[in-house]
Amino acid sequence: MSRFRPIGLCNTLYKVVSKILVNKLVPIMPKIISPNQVSFVPGSQIVDNVIIAQELLHKFRNSKGKKGFIAWKIDLSKAYDRLQWHFIKDVLWEAGLRGRVLELLMQCITTVKYQAILNGEVTESFQPACGIRQGDPLSPYIFVLCMEKLSHIINGAVLGKIWKPIKVVRGGPAISHLFFADDLILFAEAHTQQATIMHHCLETFCGLSGQQVNFDKSRIFCSPNTNHGTATQIASICGSPLTDSLGNYLGVPLIHSRVKNDTYSHVVAKVQQRLASWKSHTLSMAGRLVYLQAISSAIPIYSMQTVQFPISICDKLDRMNRDFLWGHNETSTKVHLVKWGSICKPKFMGGLGLKQTHLMNQALLAKSGWKLLQRDQGLWSHILNRKYLKNQSILNFNKSAHINYSNTWRGILFGARYLLKV
Repeated sequence: MSRFRPIGLCNTLYKVVSKILVNKLVPIMPKIISPNQVSFVPGSQIVDNVIIAQELLHKFRNSKGKKGFIAWKIDLSKAYDRLQWHFIKDVLWEAGLRGRVLELLMQCITTVKYQAILNGEVTESFQPACGIRQGDPLSPYIFVLCMEKLSHIINGAVLGKIWKPIKVVRGGPAISHLFFADDLILFAEAHTQQATIMHHCLETFCGLSGQQVNFDKSRIFCSPNTNHGTATQIASICGSPLTDSLGNYLGVPLIHSRVKNDTYSHVVAKVQQRLASWKSHTLSMAGRLVYLQAISSAIPIYSMQTVQFPISICDKLDRMNRDFLWGHNETSTKVHLVKWGSICKPKFMGGLGLKQTHLMNQALLAKSGWKLLQRDQGLWSHILNRKYLKNQSILNFNKSAHINYSNTWRGILFGARYLLKV
């Protein structure tokens, strides 16, 4: 039963009702969801939390003295399937959803039925007592509202001055947690008392909601200046193993040192795997072009929004795309009839519309610089403004060789050069 994966099939009529309720919830989400949660909130993007996490780890790396910091990356086990219905109703009530709207929302959640296939035969339908449907347009918003309860518990501990959050810069926003749906990272000062409070807040939320933490898959990361004995005690209290790297967060590697070729080697490997799955000689020139535009060129885009790729990685990606376009294979190579720069020009200029990885990386990072220029009100913007810009324009920012900037900020400055050209 631990491997049972329920799937709620939604008919068209149900989806119409569900979508209407979603359209009612969307406008109020920014008003009731804290800025630490960026999933399914209009105006927020997934890269916002990635930028904040990278800045916090940059502070971890540069921390000196006796005060250390901890980051607890938490894995929730079957998060959608464990939400208790009474908890969902209480959360919706606290959010101000009353009367007929609340009744309709609960009917959408509680009218689900499942059937299991055992030995090839379908059993009689049965009704669960908890969980929300996978694939329902309403489910992500219900889940985010329920996770806001944990945010309230944490914020209550911070306001009570028993939870000590982390400030990236003096006078900047204090960060105690980052949420993206069920991807959670908690931050606090490295002390056994703080670990106890973090664990207690998490246990309180799990007791209310029915969620369960997979402590074996969760990870504890401490800043390098944290005493090893203290770090071991913190890991024992939290129940999760210590690690020297938090790995990926929201699909992007959390950078603990300078960016190297190995940092994003997985992107190269993924592109190479996709290109190898198609034999170039079985596709026409036009077919290879469409494949590159739809698949290969799109794979690195997400990772390139938060950091500047090493030029060697960009060149390697371009070389693989170039070889595939001209029909290279393991046994033979083809002549490149037109130089790559001409191919990457827009079609109205005589090119094929492909994008050079290096320039695409700069353009994507320029998006973050543009949002800073437009005074974005997100939490990530407040942190970068307080830490680096200090109320000046990014176009007038003077980079100093004596300051240790984070890799994320260096990337945004790299993108800002594109804004200056425009």
